[in-house]
Amino acid sequence: MKGSLALAAAAVLAGVSCGGGHPAHARSHAAPSPGTLTSREACLELRADLARNGGAPDIPALRAIADHVTAARLAADARTAVRDIAHTGVAPLALALLEDDCDRAGVKVTATPSP
Repeated sequence: MKGSLALAAAAVLAGVSCGGGHPAHARSHAAPSPGTLTSREACLELRADLARNGGAPDIPALRAIADHVTAARLAADARTAVRDIAHTGVAPLALALLEDDCDRAGVKVTATPSP
């Protein structure tokens, strides 16, 4: 019993979740945003998070955006992305919607593939 307790503690300390240890669940470098964010500011934060994490957003950054952005649609899309990533590990539709939201705010969050 002591051995399994030690393994469980080690897994928690290592940041491995019960859902298979998806890296998005273990990341926590996004600091909560103070106050409110405009759509542009939220998109700049999202772009920085994507760049920092090799193109994959992390849940804490998406939650911070959802909690602080003043644009209802952007907040809803960020919450959908959090839910989808938490349940399946990916959120292609929600991320496409966030990309569209950010395009409308004048911020390019992903690199456009060249022809």
